[in-house]
Amino acid sequence: MRPADDPALPPAVEPGPTLRELVWGVERAADLAILADRLGPAARREGEGLHSRDPTGLALGFRVMAREAAPVRLRQRNQGDHRGRVNERLSAYGSPPALRIVHCAYNIPRAANEAALAFWCGPLGFKPVDKVLDTGTFLQAEGDVEHHNFFLCFRPDRAGINHIAVELWDFDAVMEAGNRMIEAGWKESRRPGRHRLGSNVYRFVHAPCGGRLEFVADMDRMDKDWQTRVWEKNPGHNIWMIRSSGPDPAGTGD
Repeated sequence: MRPADDPALPPAVEPGPTLRELVWGVERAADLAILADRLGPAARREGEGLHSRDPTGLALGFRVMAREAAPVRLRQRNQGDHRGRVNERLSAYGSPPALRIVHCAYNIPRAANEAALAFWCGPLGFKPVDKVLDTGTFLQAEGDVEHHNFFLCFRPDRAGINHIAVELWDFDAVMEAGNRMIEAGWKESRRPGRHRLGSNVYRFVHAPCGGRLEFVADMDRMDKDWQTRVWEKNPGHNIWMIRSSGPDPAGTGD
């Protein structure tokens, strides 16, 4: 995150706080050379990184990853006759850590869809996992198995950031992280639920840097045997979403 007037930032494609450059990690320096060859004159080398733009004008960067091991934590659970947690009470996580940025969703004008897909699935090697003809395309990076690392989402006539998703430990961590943002004054943008495509638990808040921040857990993972699914119409955003009947009229609940 940087001030909007930082002269080192690429030009914005929309007004206000927004995503100015999306930087992807590669495993080896040799991968940068492969990408530079695929992208041709559209790519430029700067220091140890590679830079380009996609057809909608989004600035892209590529650099060798410096990944740290994610602090995975699996809570023991009780269900039926299964006793995974005995003589132990749960406590709040307090400040659950982000495991990684798991995907970015980007708005594109519908008319730009085919050119964008040709770019992301061509020289960048992304694979469509779910292609929803009236909504957009969920794309998986060449070196990952996540349901999607990038989502091209239709908007009538504009490009710009939709949301950035951060992976957390589990459902509890997703709820707690959303609460912390709300306590800090940020507004929730939709009620929590579980997505149909991707299957992840989610919670959205409006983000300080523009667009929205999505906290997620337990997303689908598809290996390279997965065949692209094409949907004529959106099958629905949610398996479930929290609903409310409003305050308890009798005043008996807390």
